[in-house]
Amino acid sequence: MNAQTTLFLSRDDAELRQKIGEVAPQIEIVSRAQLKDHPERIEHIEIAYGGLGRDQIANATALKWFQNGGAGVNGLLSPELAARDVTITSVSGIHARCIAEHLFGMLLSLTRELHSAREAQNRREWKPLGANTLSLYGKTLGVLGVGAIGAQIARVGRAFEMKPIGLRRGRAGHPEIETMFSPENRLEFFAQAQIVMNTLPLTDATRGFMGEAEFEALPDGAIVLNAGRGATIDTTALLRGLQSGKLRAALLDVTDPEPLPAAHPLWEMPNVFITAHYAGAHPEYNAEADAIFLDNLRLYLAGEPLHHVVDKTAGY
Repeated sequence: MNAQTTLFLSRDDAELRQKIGEVAPQIEIVSRAQLKDHPERIEHIEIAYGGLGRDQIANATALKWFQNGGAGVNGLLSPELAARDVTITSVSGIHARCIAEHLFGMLLSLTRELHSAREAQNRREWKPLGANTLSLYGKTLGVLGVGAIGAQIARVGRAFEMKPIGLRRGRAGHPEIETMFSPENRLEFFAQAQIVMNTLPLTDATRGFMGEAEFEALPDGAIVLNAGRGATIDTTALLRGLQSGKLRAALLDVTDPEPLPAAHPLWEMPNVFITAHYAGAHPEYNAEADAIFLDNLRLYLAGEPLHHVVDKTAGY
């Protein structure tokens, strides 16, 4: 590192700037506004913390390290970037608790008929429900993608006395998962999963991962939740499963396409619950992401391996 090292900072945050200055006073910080006014400065950026698109990264010829502000990097990766000597790091893990809370919140709203109760309350109507409730106790919870988020989902599922099974590349075991499956025996996984929680990243290998065969393998009355990426599920196959009655419900924080067009049939289906891709949001998000970046910045300055490094070949 030298006095000419340039860092692009996508967020205008005085406190973060101060913390960066304490770690590396010699670094020159370029803001989003400065880069807009002087786009030629892209060629001098060595480190970037979020905020650059594929085209900008392609022009950032001095870039050595890109710290993504999120977990998913499918919007950044290209064959050209994969071939370059650029380290990409993410903030994977900081979403785990809130995404698990979000998915189980959606699930409980369905299984305990909370939506119907709220609608009755709005009408000032005392309407005992219960005919369509469902207990989570003893249900097989299929965790699709067992990273930090999937592990937290399994942990919460165990608190409800569910049986967590998992599917991930490599099939390496996990202490929170009773049985682990690999993509090669996915139909066996889906055949057992009464409730599927999908947190898969979007890669070439996961695009359309849940298609006709996977939905057909599910037990009748299964519930599918998605907080990974919308395109990991074939929307046409999902619609067929909902329309045929194969699925009890689909609870979606992500969709394909996204945003979902106003005329799309998913909006009007009574057994679909949609939230607008905010399951990962929480008040401490920026603080936790910044902590990862600052820790990595110290490591980068010391020439040591960084944390949360993305496998550019695998896509996550």
